[in-house]
Amino acid sequence: MAELFDFVATNRAESRSVLGPSPWDEVTEAHIAGWSARRVRFARPPTLNDDHYVDDRALAQITAALPLLGLPRGEQMAITRGDGTEITASGFGDPQAMRMILLQILTGRRLSEIRTAAFDCLTPAPTPAQLVDAGADESEVVRFRYAQSKIDGAPDSILVDREVAAVIEEQQRWVREHYPQFEQPRFLFLARKANLTGVKPYSSGTYARWLRAFSDIVAIADSRGRGVRLSHTHRFRHTRLTRLAELGLPITVLQRYAGHATPTMSMHYIARRQEHDEQAFLATAKLRADGTSVQFGRDDHDVLHLFDRADRMLPHGWCLLPPLQSCDKGNACLTCSVFVTDDTHRDALQRQLDDTEKLIEQTTTAFARRHGRAMPEDNVWLAQRRAERDALRRLLATLPDRPDRAVQGAGCGAAAAPGPVPLTLHRRDPREATS
Repeated sequence: MAELFDFVATNRAESRSVLGPSPWDEVTEAHIAGWSARRVRFARPPTLNDDHYVDDRALAQITAALPLLGLPRGEQMAITRGDGTEITASGFGDPQAMRMILLQILTGRRLSEIRTAAFDCLTPAPTPAQLVDAGADESEVVRFRYAQSKIDGAPDSILVDREVAAVIEEQQRWVREHYPQFEQPRFLFLARKANLTGVKPYSSGTYARWLRAFSDIVAIADSRGRGVRLSHTHRFRHTRLTRLAELGLPITVLQRYAGHATPTMSMHYIARRQEHDEQAFLATAKLRADGTSVQFGRDDHDVLHLFDRADRMLPHGWCLLPPLQSCDKGNACLTCSVFVTDDTHRDALQRQLDDTEKLIEQTTTAFARRHGRAMPEDNVWLAQRRAERDALRRLLATLPDRPDRAVQGAGCGAAAAPGPVPLTLHRRDPREATS
């Protein structure tokens, strides 16, 4: 209407010849402005943004290297960085920080809600009668009370499984062992210094400093090669809520779990991942050639991609990289964190180890015969073959301990073997040099 009035006021002669003189001759700027004010402006929908989402590849790197935070100082462990290189790093000696970030990942709570949680934060959860009659363990689910202080009247507890409860109980035992003078500690995570009475929670500054140093060492990268800084721990809250939403939880349940006052705030935390949108679309009902309905789910979509991507099924194991993501490691599967194998591939792994050792021996011998000197230790080909040989040895040594479970590549969590580059942890705070 505003555009119509504008045209009539601008082209009065033409309008009079078509519409007649009245009432169009009386159209003024006021009529145009009146209709312009009634325009409905639709907000532009947010673009696809998953900057706050931590994908599976980055989470696998974080959890694999997380024991480094709790490892005592002076001890070392082998870790795999985001670029696939394997190094040996010294422990931080702070198991509290290790458990804090683990709880943030598993529960999606804010840092303040974990850091200042009460010591006695676990209570039994009522188990439905039908589950008890079926023989379910009543201790499988417990209630976790966190320190909710951001929103008045918002919930301050959630139900958690035994995995979360085990982390909390381990922290409680650690506090009782290291601080026996506190009969009843106030907080689950206690300050390391200047806390004689045990009434101070773990310092947020110390936590942030450890995570920055941890990020520098591990150099975590997601499936797109982007760096993931652990100093921004709020992204674990976005990730947890996004995964719950993608599982199909109603918005009311999601709002209750997040402790938000409105559903709008809960939706703000859900990352719009293009990968999930495509899979959700493909999960809708399809029709066969004869017109009958066919159910096509996410698993079927992944299987089709697996058939298209034959590199996911390897002669000596499997690649767990999501189907929609591409691999940038070439054939360096043995040193990759998403490569897994099991006892059924033992013979293939042993043959590959024997062939690799023979290849190393034959090539180094031929090099010495040809050049009159031994092959240098920093030779690129030799370093890669030795890395594969060491990975195969660790895999074969780990398989007997886990006959019924898959074993992850890139070190298997075993002790460091010859080859990784030693790395010394330098503290950022010079005042800690004397502690």
